This record gives sequence, structure tokens and C-alpha cells, in this order.
Amino acid sequence: MADAIKVFGPYAAVLAALVAGLILGVQARISRGAQLRERKQELLASAYEVSIQYAEMAYAVRRRRADAAAEERVRLSEQLREIQARLTWHEAWVRFEAPEVGAAYDELVARTRTVAGRSMKDAWLSPPVADDTAMVIPTSVVDLRALADVRERYMVAVEAHLRPRGRARRRLPRPRRAMPPPPAPAPPAAETAPGAPGGPTGGSP
Repeated sequence: MADAIKVFGPYAAVLAALVAGLILGVQARISRGAQLRERKQELLASAYEVSIQYAEMAYAVRRRRADAAAEERVRLSEQLREIQARLTWHEAWVRFEAPEVGAAYDELVARTRTVAGRSMKDAWLSPPVADDTAMVIPTSVVDLRALADVRERYMVAVEAHLRPRGRARRRLPRPRRAMPPPPAPAPPAAETAPGAPGGPTGGSP
């Protein structure tokens, strides 16, 4: 035993240093991965948030103050300009960080601009609210339900990008396909008269 210690003793310190270095390297890699994942989570959540802010501008324009029309035009226009700039910034960065998520985000932004933009245009052409009851805006006036599917597709893409390997992937529900109709029954074979070709042979005269 003493001889073995003398032989391998000088290598023990080297082996311990190698093991410690390996452990530190693995820990550093795990830490960098966690930081990267956290940074991506913040970016993708911020991208979703700014799309919501753009859609909510349809309500903000409807609820503008009637007694300060000029000030409200400036305030809401500046707010919308800032949101537009953030949307463009997030489109570029999401596409750079995760191209598959970027495609879903591009679809979300395009639909949001179309649906909410139309509602904002209608809101500017309508008079501002005049009392508290008008603050409740029904879906017949501002309808953002057309954004539900693109928002869900974006969330599914984010989840797929961020989930650890080996975990099951959440899928969007697919519409059921209609069952094909049963095949039509074949028409009955035509009967041939006796004595006709292929028919039963007649008796002797």
C-alpha cells in the first residue's frame, strides 16, 4: 500500500485538479445556458407584450379626452410611434435569435397591424367618449378576436424553442376532418335474356 502511494502519489494532485477543472467547466456551461435561456425568455416575452400594446391602442383612441382634442392627438400619436418602433425592433431581434419563432412573430405583427389598425382608423373617425358608460367598448365596436389564433401560434413556437430537450411538444388543436362518404353500391348486373350471348342456353325446339 505504501509503495502504491509512493508511485501514484504525485499524480493524485494532477487528477484532482483535472476533476475540479472539469466540474467548474460544466458548471460554467450550465450557467451560461441558463443566462442565455433567461435572456431569450425576456426578449420573446417583451415582443409579445409590445404586440398587445399595439392592439390596445384601438381602445385608447376610443377613450381619448373630448375636452383636449389637440393634446390627445399628439399624446396618442407619440405613443403609437414609440410602439411602432418597438415592434420593428422586436421583429428584427426575434428573427435573429430564433428564425422559427421569428416567422410566427412576423405573422402576429402583420395580423395585429391589420386588425388593430383598422379599429384605430375607425376610432379616429368616431367621436371620443363623452361619459363613463361609453368607456365600456363592446366587441361590436372593437373586435380583436381575430388575433387569437396567431397569438397562440406564437406562444407554441416560443415554447418549442425554449423547452428542454426530451420534453413533449404542445400542439395546436387541429380541426377535425369530415369523414369521407361511404362508397356508393355498385349497380346490379343487367340480366341477359335466354339465348342471348352469355345468357342461359334455351331448350331444344
